[in-house]
Amino acid sequence: MRKKIILFGVVFFIATWGLYFGVMFLVCMALGKHFDLLEKGILATIYSTIVPIGQIMTWYNVFPRIKYLEGNNITKPIFKDVCSIVIDAPQGFDFTRLKTEIVGKWVITFSDDVEKVLKFRAKICFFKNLGAAALLKYDSGSGKIYLDCFTLAGAQYDRARKMQKEIEKCLKFFAPTLEQT
Repeated sequence: MRKKIILFGVVFFIATWGLYFGVMFLVCMALGKHFDLLEKGILATIYSTIVPIGQIMTWYNVFPRIKYLEGNNITKPIFKDVCSIVIDAPQGFDFTRLKTEIVGKWVITFSDDVEKVLKFRAKICFFKNLGAAALLKYDSGSGKIYLDCFTLAGAQYDRARKMQKEIEKCLKFFAPTLEQT
């Protein structure tokens, strides 16, 4: 695995360097400017080194969160931006019905019907953000729903809070339909 990562890094560096160098060559030729080979080569090297650093730092933060989401660990997440809330479950609460409601709005990454635990995340938009994720536990003995929300990219507390509010709305809209039946 480590060799694949190193190979990917080298290929990415060469591709980025060549792309930057090629674009600068075409721009200089189109504008009729002098193309300084050494200067553009140094700029391409700097650019090819700096761009991946930001991506590596983001992935370093995202990878443990994705691993937690897809794993079977049902303890409370230990990330810094976790928003936690405890909600009283309505009378006649049905966990499987809530699960079908969540499937329509979010992507479930882990489910345990025996322990009544769900891990799910918002749909990822490539151009906007990575979104937020949540751990939902239902304790039928106490009638409580434990909800822990966090962002996938980290350091975006407002996105986790927004997802928490959306889930709370979902549970509030879900409660009246349970009480009527």
